[in-house]
Amino acid sequence: MNFTKPTHIVFIISAIVSMLVAMFLEKFCLIYVQPFTVLTILAIYFAEKKTPTSILYILSQVIGLAGGILLILGMRDHLKAVSILFSIFYVLYLRLMYIRNANKKTEMRTYFYVFLMSLPVLYIYYSVISTISSELKGAAVYFSFLMFFMLSYIITALYYYVKDKKPSNLWMLIAAVNLGFMNIIIGLNELYMYETIFTVIVVFCSLCIQYFVLKFILYDEADEEEDILNMLNE
Repeated sequence: MNFTKPTHIVFIISAIVSMLVAMFLEKFCLIYVQPFTVLTILAIYFAEKKTPTSILYILSQVIGLAGGILLILGMRDHLKAVSILFSIFYVLYLRLMYIRNANKKTEMRTYFYVFLMSLPVLYIYYSVISTISSELKGAAVYFSFLMFFMLSYIITALYYYVKDKKPSNLWMLIAAVNLGFMNIIIGLNELYMYETIFTVIVVFCSLCIQYFVLKFILYDEADEEEDILNMLNE
């Protein structure tokens, strides 16, 4: 974050307000402040992008905001809609990663490393789903699709980083790790045991996701190559 840029300052203020609302007010009040973080992130994107506008990125932010509002209203009451919206959200993120990493060869050991690192993630999610499974009646199919696309997103982000450790893949992996942790908290908070601290953690993770995905989408390999050449010439 650049504290000299107005859009960055507004995002930080929006983030702080969101955290304070999560800590001290009812969860429902987040509906009035959460959209501002998305709007300011998009403002930063439009102000700083050096490549053609990514409709996929903008659409993912809009869908993420809509799903987030339904979560605030109550996951139990809107589980089907939430599952559909966030399934689309993860598909868009998968597409964004693919576009950034297309046409690059993969070594067999990469698949092996990703497989080993994915096992703990799968086990943790299996344990969480077993805990909340009784609350999924009537929406189990929708929730299953959501879990499939979400885990596909997390594992794919890990795969691309292991395959090519460039900064953009690191930013998306950090976002995926935050999202994976956040979804565990959301599941427990909404379908098992509600705690205010869980809501605070979810808001913090969502802010981190927005920031690191923005870094991913703004990353320009051409700039990095130019910086490296300048360093070599000095």
